[in-house]
Amino acid sequence: MNYAVKLIAFVLLFGFSSCRQGTGGTNVNLNATEVKQLLASEQDIIVLDVRTPYEFQDGHLEGAVNIDYTSPDFEQEIAKLDTAATYLLYCKSGNRSSRATAVMKRNSFNNLYNATVGFDALQAAGVQPK
Repeated sequence: MNYAVKLIAFVLLFGFSSCRQGTGGTNVNLNATEVKQLLASEQDIIVLDVRTPYEFQDGHLEGAVNIDYTSPDFEQEIAKLDTAATYLLYCKSGNRSSRATAVMKRNSFNNLYNATVGFDALQAAGVQPK
């Protein structure tokens, strides 16, 4: 009986550990260098700046779309997006983008990259702002 319980636990643990990429989706946290490499690749990536419009106006990554994570209609705004597309999210420090990534994942977005560093660190790494 004890062997059966251990076997079931092992199977469940193995199954859950492989679920992260099992659906073909991506949910990856990236540092500044990795963000630069990702954006330099030929992948079709939509860049989402989840800072406030004021922060966005002061500077943003080229081609970025601004959807304010702190706005009460954040979920309504992301509902307008293509859930099958690939997104890179960033903010000022990596905190809001991490939370926004979690919200998007709960709303059936599968291909998400989160910049764990903020806009200033991205600029310092050579990721070009607009």
